[in-house]
Amino acid sequence: MKILFRGGAMEVGRSCIEVRSDNSIILLDCGVKLLEEDNNKNNNPEYPVFNKLYPNAVFISHAHLDHTGALPVLPHMKINCPIYSTPMTQDLTKELLKDSLKIGLMEHGQVPFNKGDLKKEIRHHKDIEYKNMEQFRDFEFTYYDAGHIPGSATIDLNYENGKRIVYTGDTRVSKTRLVNGADLSYCDNDINALIIESTYGGENHPDRELLEKEFLNKVKETVERGGVAIIPVFAVDRSQEILLMLNEVNWSVPIYFDGLGIKITKIMLNQNPSYLENHAKLKSAFLSTHKVKEDRKYVIEDLRENGGIIVSTAGMLSGGPVLNYIDNFWNDPRSSLILTGYQVKNTAGRILLDTGKFPIGELFIKPKFEVAQYEFSAHADMDELRTIVKKANPENLIIQHGEEESIMLFKEWAIENGFNTITPRLGDKLKI
Repeated sequence: MKILFRGGAMEVGRSCIEVRSDNSIILLDCGVKLLEEDNNKNNNPEYPVFNKLYPNAVFISHAHLDHTGALPVLPHMKINCPIYSTPMTQDLTKELLKDSLKIGLMEHGQVPFNKGDLKKEIRHHKDIEYKNMEQFRDFEFTYYDAGHIPGSATIDLNYENGKRIVYTGDTRVSKTRLVNGADLSYCDNDINALIIESTYGGENHPDRELLEKEFLNKVKETVERGGVAIIPVFAVDRSQEILLMLNEVNWSVPIYFDGLGIKITKIMLNQNPSYLENHAKLKSAFLSTHKVKEDRKYVIEDLRENGGIIVSTAGMLSGGPVLNYIDNFWNDPRSSLILTGYQVKNTAGRILLDTGKFPIGELFIKPKFEVAQYEFSAHADMDELRTIVKKANPENLIIQHGEEESIMLFKEWAIENGFNTITPRLGDKLKI
């Protein structure tokens, strides 16, 4: 078997790995890399290397756009093949791709696909449930819960020649408020090649329980001084986790919920409850919020008069309704902007953290509200990644989906522990 890295090698973004056997060509994920925005231009997103592309099927690990954002490009290239994913991933992907098309047209004027391509892509989806072995041409495949976001999967490929490849996708071993941890039962049998993510290959996360307490305390401090707690979130996973945390407290002020996270939460609640750590708790948390629709002006007036909590996309302040709240409360020293995830270099959130100033158009303002950051993560950290490798004990360890520094730190540990380790670059080919 041959493995070609069309994306996601020595980078985070545009995950796309081609696996070729005698009788089949498949893609593991087909994502896009949303490039950083600098102050002089908007860079167009980067797509996988698509030259000489003839897949018979695509296997999707989860719905995030860095793993799915290029799917509609396939029908645009006249490539029509089945796209396998869990039902949850299918529903989330559909919504994220629709939003991606809208934003792409607004920000860049064009994208390499259209509404018709999106409709065709959706028709090619095939549902796969966890731990049900399926057949495709010359191999059997099984999806295991990856513990990353609802519906995320680790993909196990067993070829008729006896070779076995396991692709972790994005994964997390320990559970969160939203999802259970990864199912590592795929480690029980021999693995010829383990293709593993390395987003946090060189560092560990802070204690989750302590981090949640610190976050909630910051929200409480803001509310108690009469301010507005502005909480930027990612639409998938982080929105729902933050709602679950906030629902642990009896607040004296309303919790407003704005942006794409509303639709995403509804999708999660309408799917099989087994995808969630606790469906009832998420439903309760969602119902306890005021969903902002056409009444944003009223909501802002209420927040200005009474204080409160607003949870809104986008998580890196690159757009979305959250900018409305920043625009209205940046001058209020009682209020707080409470970031809940990593801020990519050159995004508005990162600029704010690094300089203390927030970019609005060509201007940079120095906000008077407090700025705090709590990095909640849905990825395995260094210790968890090492646990997976030791448990799987693969013949070949292939490290990808990480910045180069993280990958090389992970590689150093793996070699020291006797694993045959490969760190491919874009366009590299391997033979297993």
